[in-house]
Amino acid sequence: MQKSSGNYQTVILVLSVLVAIATAGYLIMLTQGFDETLVLPGSVTKNNMNPPDNKSVVEAIETISKRYVWTPPVINKKSVPLNKSVLLVRKGGDVFDLDVEKPVFRPPMTNLFLVGNKSAEPPEEPLPDIFSPNVGDLDADADGFSNLEEFIAKTDPRDATKMPPHTNKLFLKQRISNDYVLKLLNGEDSGAFQIRRLSPEPARSVFVTLNSEFGFDKGVGRFVALSFEKKKINHPTLGETDAYVVKMRDNATQSEFVLEQGVEKNLAEYEAQFEFRWKQVDIIAGVKKGKTFQLPRVGTTYQVLEIEDNKAVICPVDSDGRALPDQKLEVLQN
Repeated sequence: MQKSSGNYQTVILVLSVLVAIATAGYLIMLTQGFDETLVLPGSVTKNNMNPPDNKSVVEAIETISKRYVWTPPVINKKSVPLNKSVLLVRKGGDVFDLDVEKPVFRPPMTNLFLVGNKSAEPPEEPLPDIFSPNVGDLDADADGFSNLEEFIAKTDPRDATKMPPHTNKLFLKQRISNDYVLKLLNGEDSGAFQIRRLSPEPARSVFVTLNSEFGFDKGVGRFVALSFEKKKINHPTLGETDAYVVKMRDNATQSEFVLEQGVEKNLAEYEAQFEFRWKQVDIIAGVKKGKTFQLPRVGTTYQVLEIEDNKAVICPVDSDGRALPDQKLEVLQN
């Protein structure tokens, strides 16, 4: 049994050797024609190569080496940014650039007033509803003053703590006249005169002498006759005649006036009726010359210096109750 196994291995070994010899012979045969099938391309000499495009190379180098300076265009004295869009607004047939001064979009308010000053600290935001036709009548900060009023006063329409003076909202509604009419009826060279009060009712007459206080109401010594003179006048019925002229003092107003015989003199006392139109309408009535009043809901006090037909002159009163006439201002009728 062992002998048969050894013979079998010998046979396999011999066959393997034969296969190896046959394979080697076949490969040798293939190599015989290799030098004929392998063809190398011919080499090109340096002198036969295409020359480089020197001009294109130079141009390319110059292009990438060149330094470009981008200068933004200027329109209406305004530098137009190249990396930002520009807000343009059409009104009617015209186009407005709100970042430039002119043309003005909502005159008399400037474009800068509407869109805000971006260079301010902090930068200002545009007013609300700047495209509204009545933007001037609107109140951006709800302080009781319109955008247009703040533009005129040069105050900040975006800050409720910065507003025009409250007296800008004060108007003379009317002047009320309280007539007080006197008439010198006659007199004597001794310095005695008869004076009559025609208004207010009831009418009364009194006899007065120089340098003595008198009045037309019980217990009231309002007037004093200071001096007198006589002069010639043309009377409508008597012709040329003598008439007395008496210089008087009014203790109520600390003023002086003249009574001419036969001529009515109205010492009318005026009252100012004001209207305060801040956030709502308030009536301030019955303020006489020399008297004070307060602005409703504000609390500041003012004194009336003069009351004329179409205006009143007032001045502020300080915390000690002193009037400040050097700061007087006019309140116009409206």
